[in-house]
Amino acid sequence: MEPLNPVKELPRMPPWFSLDHAAVIYPANMNERTSASFRLQAVLDRPVDVEMLTKATANVGPRFPYFHVEMRRGVFWYYFERNRSPLVTIADSKYPMQKTGAGQPGAHLYRVIAYNDRIALEISHIMTDGTGGFILFKTILGEYFRLSGLDIPYGDGVLDPGSKPEPGEWEDSFARYSVPGTPVPPMGKPAWHIPGGLLPLGQLRITTGRMSVKAAVATARSQGATLTEYMAAHYLATLQKIQDTEEGGENRFRRFPIKLEVPANMRLLFPSNTLRNFSLFLTPQLDTRLAQYSFKEILAGLKNQMALGMHRGELVRIITRNVEASRSILVRALPLPVKNVLMRALSQIYGDRLFSGVLSNLGKSGLPEPISSKVKWLDVLINCTPTVKTSGSMISHGDVLSVSFGSLCDRTDVERLFFTGLVKDGLRVKIESNIG
Repeated sequence: MEPLNPVKELPRMPPWFSLDHAAVIYPANMNERTSASFRLQAVLDRPVDVEMLTKATANVGPRFPYFHVEMRRGVFWYYFERNRSPLVTIADSKYPMQKTGAGQPGAHLYRVIAYNDRIALEISHIMTDGTGGFILFKTILGEYFRLSGLDIPYGDGVLDPGSKPEPGEWEDSFARYSVPGTPVPPMGKPAWHIPGGLLPLGQLRITTGRMSVKAAVATARSQGATLTEYMAAHYLATLQKIQDTEEGGENRFRRFPIKLEVPANMRLLFPSNTLRNFSLFLTPQLDTRLAQYSFKEILAGLKNQMALGMHRGELVRIITRNVEASRSILVRALPLPVKNVLMRALSQIYGDRLFSGVLSNLGKSGLPEPISSKVKWLDVLINCTPTVKTSGSMISHGDVLSVSFGSLCDRTDVERLFFTGLVKDGLRVKIESNIG
């Protein structure tokens, strides 16, 4: 396959710029099992024209100069620099989100993938979150269908490839909303983690359940919950069942709490046009030392915890802690190899050890016509780590809700019990997996 032409005449923007305050933790923690990337994929109503997709990706590239970069190592920090190396559309593999070449000369931080009737975008969290990545993906889809002869309206996240990017699109919005002097949030305590071994190196099991959006929303509303709350409550209930099975005969008071990481889009509370990272996470949890909770109790507690977590003041102090820590003179003076050691330690303190699982909801696709009718369904897949072995994600398109789990774990309890719980609630779920 012929490579794309190098991007030329990139819109005016700094020749280099720093990673945002959510991204700085990732480079030091990437390895063969943890690529720090996520995937968006669309299944079309016909086979993909790879040549047309290649051209569409080339046309879209200049519109997103802050994504067409490579990560470089400085003396004190990693940073982004414009990348003029060719970008190729690649064939898919059985196991998605394999390790990227991030940090190597000329390595891109996103890739466009084609297989039969499926178009996928894998993009690094070093550059963006789900919102920014989805806008890039929708714009690529829009250009692909425009080249096929369709009249594609711009809007609803489908950007005009010929338009100029606004400076706010590459803003580090965390820095804008930091308020020095804000009290720091309390230190999180370790969470319970799913037991079991890891799959062989290079393998990532993907299990997806598809169901009717209308049916799922109706079921959630019948219990007084949003779709995110309902699915997160089922996830916590699933983890509680596994913990009970594994530790049922042990002293309950020695148990660790079950905690779920639920990413939240900060643009909904803090006005921003950035397409870089601007998300934080909520942490609904169960302290199973106290009781075994019914689903109704889990849902009620989760709703209250998530409402408190979305309070603006709570979010500002998390933003401020993260931003002001990196502005510390001591931290800034540390050479990069020492910072990498520090970042790995911070990742354990504020990251993996605090969560039993992850559930990310990208929401409705919002694809405009005529693109929408050409896409059967969408999936969003997120990576996981050897500590948090299984992560969930969801997205809806039309009347198809796709709930996917990515797992490094050699046992399938989470996926099996989660989807069984939905079926017991009356939902019809179609399951598929890349393994077995």
